[in-house]
Amino acid sequence: MSRPLDIAVITDEVSRDLGEALAVSRRWGLTRFELREGSRARFPGFTRDEIRLVEDALREGAQVTAVSPGLHKGHVADEARIRSELDDVLPRAIELAMRFESPLLIIFGFEREEGEPTGYRTRAMRAFEQVTETAAAAGMTVAVENEPNFWIDRPEETAALFEEIGHPALKANWDPANLHWGGQRPTYEGFEVLRPHLANVHVKDFHPADPQAPWRPLGQGQTPWPEILHWIVEETDLPHVTLETHCVPLLESSRQSLDALRQRLADVAEVPS
Repeated sequence: MSRPLDIAVITDEVSRDLGEALAVSRRWGLTRFELREGSRARFPGFTRDEIRLVEDALREGAQVTAVSPGLHKGHVADEARIRSELDDVLPRAIELAMRFESPLLIIFGFEREEGEPTGYRTRAMRAFEQVTETAAAAGMTVAVENEPNFWIDRPEETAALFEEIGHPALKANWDPANLHWGGQRPTYEGFEVLRPHLANVHVKDFHPADPQAPWRPLGQGQTPWPEILHWIVEETDLPHVTLETHCVPLLESSRQSLDALRQRLADVAEVPS
């Protein structure tokens, strides 16, 4: 039998009201949470009440698996934004993440355009290094999420960049549906290349029918999740995957996606190792 794999959820994919998101998720049997958006601002800009809600949940046995302050979503040429992120957002994010005992800081990989100077890749690498060194000094790991047309996008390019940087605390937050959205169906070969660098996996489903709203509840899109989950269970030591949903209505779509994810994990568990 395959090993069990737990499920985490991004709270604002259930509700932008953090209290509601935590309460509903607990009723669904979930105790692992990734923190991204609060009612007023993205992490670490949570209100005092939201911080208290998280701390109450931690005392009741919950775990904050990751925090996502949205670093490096802009262009690498925007030096003022990068400086602000490194000097202001990053220290506050790490401070609150440590308060929540979160082991993982999720960031992004900078927008990328065709024909950009080769020096932009070096700039991106230096920024990744700075974030990682700062987070590692606090005992945290950094996971960069792939997005289409970012410097962190396809598995082969991502793995090559990580290996060139060579920092043990720099990992990947793999989003196979984002890869699919960008025109590359996830394959075992891509997973195998990225596997040594995996720290977290986001689960949502891509469907190409509507380019303006390409996300569906899990099982209603075309991303090959039965195969992907089998690879993760059998060939990684990740303790959980993280549900992201990404479509409305949030509450119902997340409930449907959770049911589908549980069924797919049950199906994987029935396959002999």
